Amino acid sequence: MNYAYQVSKIESFVVHYIAKPDFQISDVLANPKHEFKQSAYHLFYELIKLKKVHVYQEPNPVNELFGLIRKSLYLSDQTQSLVLQTVEGWWLEWYFALIMEQKINSDKGDMPSSYLSQNILNPMRKHELSHYAKLFTKLPMPICNVCANTGDILKVNQRFVDVFGYSVKEVPNLKAWWKKAYPDPQYREFVKKLWQESLDVAQENNNDIPANNYKVSCSDGSQILMEVSGINIGEEFIAVFNDATERMEAEDILRDMAFLDSLTRIANRRRFDEKLVQEFDCARDRNGPLSIILIDIDYFKQFNDRYGHMAGDTCLYDVAQEIASTVSRPEDFVARYGGEEFVVLLPQTDRQGALFIAEQIEKAIESLAIVHEDSYSGLLSLSMGINTIDDNDTEDRFSFVKGADNALYYAKRQGRNCIALAKSETS
Repeated sequence: MNYAYQVSKIESFVVHYIAKPDFQISDVLANPKHEFKQSAYHLFYELIKLKKVHVYQEPNPVNELFGLIRKSLYLSDQTQSLVLQTVEGWWLEWYFALIMEQKINSDKGDMPSSYLSQNILNPMRKHELSHYAKLFTKLPMPICNVCANTGDILKVNQRFVDVFGYSVKEVPNLKAWWKKAYPDPQYREFVKKLWQESLDVAQENNNDIPANNYKVSCSDGSQILMEVSGINIGEEFIAVFNDATERMEAEDILRDMAFLDSLTRIANRRRFDEKLVQEFDCARDRNGPLSIILIDIDYFKQFNDRYGHMAGDTCLYDVAQEIASTVSRPEDFVARYGGEEFVVLLPQTDRQGALFIAEQIEKAIESLAIVHEDSYSGLLSLSMGINTIDDNDTEDRFSFVKGADNALYYAKRQGRNCIALAKSETS
């Protein structure tokens, strides 16, 4: 089948959203009603739902589509790959739900007994039985079908049995499932309440059961973090389980990436702004000192002009890593402040302690011996400004940073390659 049009539309959709400056996949994954997910569903409706849906199609058209996209779209970064994987997961669920809604005659073959409850009080339509069996066999995620009225688990797919280790005989109804999957009584009550709330939301949300994370205990005693969502189809509901472990790890990576400067591999300005609020408030609460060092590479523009931007980038990386290595206490914090500027936060450190750290940084950069013919010494050097607050100071965090900035400016006016202290309120 020719999917050229669909492939082009999906590629454009993914690239368009990733290019937005405020787009964060972690925000999307945390919010089931995010605009991005709604747009993905509208595109699914346009490209898939309006087409004629067959009883069974192999290979799955969604898998085919996204397989072609992975071949044609150059996945340049981890975010792009994760976004595409997320959209594919949604589409597989929506396509599955769409197929489930079709009332199409199919073969009357018997469903494998391991999938089907032996005590169905609300029997399924016989003309859909074979169709359901094929879908449950092929979909790459655990799925179970539950009678909403009785709580009986009508059927599960083989993936459900493989992952959790429970057949329908072992978990014939929700009561048994709750007990086995969530053995801790307190957590079990939390899960049951959360699931009921999700079902209530589905009543007002096109019958889509919103995704939430659940720690499921398997028959062998192990636990798996699962993102469980689904669809309410009247007297039954379909629960779909996605392994959330990799997604959570990816979110952790993305969270780190969001606070990491891509060039220097130290914290970025955004992370510094958050850290400043935390450390400043802590210093006020404990009436202890907090010091800040603002650092600027001397004549960096001239360095770039003489040696080129690639050498400039290497210089920034080397300086950043040397500063980070010198500031070694776990509670201390180093970030790229912007351009060729860096910042160091030193909790529980007075002015003399901060001056000592600044001198160590100065010596560390001298030891790198980076040639800079446009500087007075012929080697790369730094200018630094230091400010400190203690229990006697009344300035806010903006004045705190401004004090260090003023000190840095003073150091530059003194000829650079030196350290200046901000004027103390008590001096």
